[in-house]
Amino acid sequence: MKSILGLVTLFVISFSLRAADCETPTSKERFTSLYETVKTTTADQQKYMLIAAYAKRECITVSQLSDFLDLIENHKLKISTAQAAYDHLFDLENIDQLTTEFTEYEKSVIKK
Repeated sequence: MKSILGLVTLFVISFSLRAADCETPTSKERFTSLYETVKTTTADQQKYMLIAAYAKRECITVSQLSDFLDLIENHKLKISTAQAAYDHLFDLENIDQLTTEFTEYEKSVIKK
């Protein structure tokens, strides 16, 4: 019974952290604050985790995600980060602006 209650609690928390029907993208001021937090993080894996979390609860744009990806040095983590954020982007119709640095195969992985 405790495990079921734990799963329900986890589901409710994860649902509440998700960006809900974005009407406007994240403001420049808010993005700058998030960006500075990611920028001060040293490890690429931690940057990935922060960006993925922000993408789920903020209405970030393709341009903002691109700025975040510039902070990650590891190419594979860039792909993983773009993939994690893909379904949560405010302006997904502009995704081609983001994927210019990726191969066709990497683009297909990101869009899965």
